[in-house]
Amino acid sequence: MTYEVHLFQAISFLVGTVSIPCQVLIPLAADLAHETRRASAIAIVCSGLFFGILTARVLAGLIGEFAPSWRVVYYFAIGIQTVVFAGAYWVLPDYPSKNKQMSYFTILGTMAKFAVTEPVLIQASMVMMGASACFSNLWVTLTFLLGGAPYHFST
Repeated sequence: MTYEVHLFQAISFLVGTVSIPCQVLIPLAADLAHETRRASAIAIVCSGLFFGILTARVLAGLIGEFAPSWRVVYYFAIGIQTVVFAGAYWVLPDYPSKNKQMSYFTILGTMAKFAVTEPVLIQASMVMMGASACFSNLWVTLTFLLGGAPYHFST
């Protein structure tokens, strides 16, 4: 493989590795919020997540349009994710483990059990899956629409 392919793989791995905190914040917000405020806490975090996705796509398009290389988008993403990770480290409370006796695979097993026994969890998962699918479908098809006639915008 060429140098660019290896660089692309390494940078993609780094971006994927440091983008995990966003996905962890949703269950953390649900766990930290009071029972009466749990739904609004999850909604605020999910809204922030979707706004971040939208902002990232717009910024990536702007950077891709004016930057001399496609690599600049990845460098920018790594820098922003590092700032978010550092901010989360300093802002989020120290949160002790509730289930120290459970291994990772035991926790995965309980997730499979909850997927069958908890109807609210199933409903929330389906709503989030539908919202993510609609959001992704909008932006993918919008790219093709705006790239064609009569707009002829660049990707």
